Amino acid sequence: MVQARNINLRFRDGVVEDAERVADLGRLTFTENFGSVFKRSDLDLYMDRYFSLEKVKKDLEDTECDYRLAEGGITLVGYAKVSPVTLPIQDDGKTRLQLHRLYVRGTRQGVGVGGILLSWAIERAKERGADELCLGVSADNLRAINVYESRGFVAFGKQTIHVGDATDEEVMMTLPLQAEAKSKLSA
Repeated sequence: MVQARNINLRFRDGVVEDAERVADLGRLTFTENFGSVFKRSDLDLYMDRYFSLEKVKKDLEDTECDYRLAEGGITLVGYAKVSPVTLPIQDDGKTRLQLHRLYVRGTRQGVGVGGILLSWAIERAKERGADELCLGVSADNLRAINVYESRGFVAFGKQTIHVGDATDEEVMMTLPLQAEAKSKLSA
């Protein structure tokens, strides 16, 4: 079990009323991580596509999307999103889910929030009967890649994503989920 150090946190499932806060945190953390890499116009196009209030609200209403929020007092400090796979993976009959987002506010990184959210994502994928949990992470984000590898994720390919008019290379990773954990849930 991963625990956050020295901060008072509450974790809960996201609901549609959280859409504005989730969209704002997505924009903030994406800018914190990539604001020096991409032009502002490219960042804005990307964020309008993935972090618009309408997009986030639609995701929170979708029964196929699961959100887990981390709050410090009244402030949203992080969130994770698990839903069906959109990565370019050939269908081999395995049931997969994707960790689409794991974002933690820069001021709260390094205290365990991300680890707790990642543990939730893995457990949620098992509960939903997935054989694997997949994700895409910027090839330049070595810190995140190391965290995912430490939890058992392995790289299986690369893809190019568009950030506005610019491109970024992502490493696609997967985590095989334990069959015995899934079978206990269906028993």
